[in-house]
Amino acid sequence: MLVDEAYGDFAEFNCIDLVKQNPRVMVSRTLSKSYGLAGLRFGFLVAQPAMIQMLRKVKDSYNCDAISLAGATAAIDDQQWLKANRQRIIATRQSMTERLRSIGFDVTESHVNFVWCTRRDRPVQPLYESLKRDKVLVRYMNYANWGDGLRISVGTDDQADACIELLKNYLN
Repeated sequence: MLVDEAYGDFAEFNCIDLVKQNPRVMVSRTLSKSYGLAGLRFGFLVAQPAMIQMLRKVKDSYNCDAISLAGATAAIDDQQWLKANRQRIIATRQSMTERLRSIGFDVTESHVNFVWCTRRDRPVQPLYESLKRDKVLVRYMNYANWGDGLRISVGTDDQADACIELLKNYLN
């Protein structure tokens, strides 16, 4: 069983201990989310040695370059920075949630580095198109069970301010 913990650094609990208890459990992680290194495209797997040996038989020989490995190692070694970044993301996410709600968005409670928001009074695709025109990139989705909504990544406070100010202007 593979447990995807891409957002694991934001969770109170993780499944790493399950690897010790069951040789068939693997946990995957990425540095893209809490470490803010999406461009690095670096992830890792936690598994028992026998499982890792089995996977090594089928993996690409050179699946990670030296520069990426050095960057990933430095990032993982700096747990103080990770903790501070995680706290910053949580604070910015909470502020974004409150501010989006104050301008009429329904925002799903989030425990990761993005928020999902919808509106009951109007479709949000025109808001997405307006943000895109103004070079603010969010993700628009329209799924039957979710309705149409915006997936807004938590960036810096300045980026959040800019996004929310533009949304306010579009709504007025």
